[in-house]
Amino acid sequence: MSAAEKDINTALSVRLQAIQSEGLPAIAYENAAFTPTTGTLYLRENFLPNIKDPVGIAHSSADDYEGLYQVTVLSARGERRFEGQEQARLVSAHFPRGAEYTYNSIKVKVTSSRIGSPVQIEDRYSVPVTIEWRAIV
Repeated sequence: MSAAEKDINTALSVRLQAIQSEGLPAIAYENAAFTPTTGTLYLRENFLPNIKDPVGIAHSSADDYEGLYQVTVLSARGERRFEGQEQARLVSAHFPRGAEYTYNSIKVKVTSSRIGSPVQIEDRYSVPVTIEWRAIV
């Protein structure tokens, strides 16, 4: 992963972390130790860089990075689906289209945020929130 992608990832993770100050659940950060509490809702992040294209033709031109930041809401199975869906709505609203987040002077712009179809995985009801982002570095 490039230094730019690390900064983009960090900008989005820092924004996600701010959601906890609003009373939202624990977060399982990518490749970090996390043990979910049985029956308790939590969030899981995944950073998915996708495209890197030069903006111009010069060797020193900036690069246009695009990708996805997936935040999955995982609630207990057997509960009503509405808790997971409501948390997904809150996560999506936390990353509104057009918002910009900065880390190490790299600006990351949210181009869309949408809630996907829920899936039941093992003992969890999983609702994905896909945040599309773009950064010109």
